[in-house]
Amino acid sequence: MMVIRKDKSMIEMMKTAIKNDGILSLYDGLSAQLLRQLTYTALRFHIYELGKQHYVDEYNFIHRVFVASIAGLLAGCVGVPTEVVNTRMHVDRALPKESRLNYQNVFDGLYRIYREEGCQTLYNGWALSCMRAALLTIGQNAVYDQAKYHYMKYFNLDHDNKMVHLMSSTTAACVCGPILQPIEVLKTIKMNAKSGYFKSTIDEFNYMMRFGIRGLFRVYEQLRLKFGYYVKNVD
Repeated sequence: MMVIRKDKSMIEMMKTAIKNDGILSLYDGLSAQLLRQLTYTALRFHIYELGKQHYVDEYNFIHRVFVASIAGLLAGCVGVPTEVVNTRMHVDRALPKESRLNYQNVFDGLYRIYREEGCQTLYNGWALSCMRAALLTIGQNAVYDQAKYHYMKYFNLDHDNKMVHLMSSTTAACVCGPILQPIEVLKTIKMNAKSGYFKSTIDEFNYMMRFGIRGLFRVYEQLRLKFGYYVKNVD
């Protein structure tokens, strides 16, 4: 949805992907996503839970935000290389055939990026990725815990009540999604941009904003990608 020109819904995108490339195209980048979850996500939750046990006051949301920020930043640093591969595998089918990367799996992607573009490319967009990880941990973990505490208190519910989990998760999702999406779009531009095309993050932000205010939440037109091609006529 970030790289196509037309404004299509998620359902329309799924239908197009299945029609053009088969149902397995919905799982592009799965190996990179799995490795990323096994490392970055596991570490993010583990550090947060450890920090919460030692430093978080049950009543203090600021403490939770601090611990979540540290957990997200540390885990984000670990997850950048697999996220670069994951992002590229997601957008590969939107490129012209002659410019597709065609990574076979996450390990092939990591090796080829290291061999063809250098180790530094594996950390393209690392600052945005770490910022996203910190905000994600705040939105998912800290907001969830704080919302759960208040719902239990005001509605007199047990900590393992299904309604508490549902309301807390919904609250975290509503807070987390809108905060993360602009960074997600900017990170996607950064990780797929040809080296040296953008001189600074300000240039990348200005490029994103040429789509208007909705560009903060979704890129509706083509992105300038690794090989300098524009994605054209992509349905």
